[in-house]
Amino acid sequence: MSKPTILLTRAETLNTADQEFFEQMGYQTQIIPLAEIVQLPLSQRAVKNLRNAEWLFFTSQAPVLSVLKQANKASKVAVIGKKTAAIVRNSGFSVDFISPIETKAAMVSAWKEHYPESTTIFYAKSQLADTYVAQQLVGNYTVYAQTTYENRLPEVAASRLQKMQQVKAIQAVYLTSPSAWRRFRSIYQGEIKELQLIAIGPTTQQAIQQDGFQAIRKDQMKLG
Repeated sequence: MSKPTILLTRAETLNTADQEFFEQMGYQTQIIPLAEIVQLPLSQRAVKNLRNAEWLFFTSQAPVLSVLKQANKASKVAVIGKKTAAIVRNSGFSVDFISPIETKAAMVSAWKEHYPESTTIFYAKSQLADTYVAQQLVGNYTVYAQTTYENRLPEVAASRLQKMQQVKAIQAVYLTSPSAWRRFRSIYQGEIKELQLIAIGPTTQQAIQQDGFQAIRKDQMKLG
């Protein structure tokens, strides 16, 4: 009996750990990135805010390298997870805070509990990011929320996904953000309810369920 095939939707270079995980779970993997990251140049004002900020906030791996190239080594760094922390450290910066759970809500809540004093924060985000982080930090903190990169749909993704759908080549999909889910749903022309939808965490799972579909979180999966 052939193994079920799961579609991985992250950028090509970000799938290694996920491939290993899902292959251990008994899947074959296929990759069609639904996101293409394009770094944006920072204005002089944005660079000034970056270098003057006491804290740098990263809720994604995507902006880390480009932002840290222009950051002040004295700035403290808060990240959403261990993978993002590893990239920060490999860039020569220390990590001062890692969220206990990989969600924006958990990150902001825990960070505020540890650091209630007034401070300045540079928050690097994409054009698709919501205003949650900045809104939750209003008041005692000064937040510079800056769009430092764009998250775009690769041109070839739609045609590749449609071809895969026509031959029913996938049985499951791993989705790592609400935007990836929305893109997948808008492109995929097959019966989505026939697929096993797997979400990276509660935020993506909630986005899927709000659209009337069922999804399991990756951390809820068990061997056997």
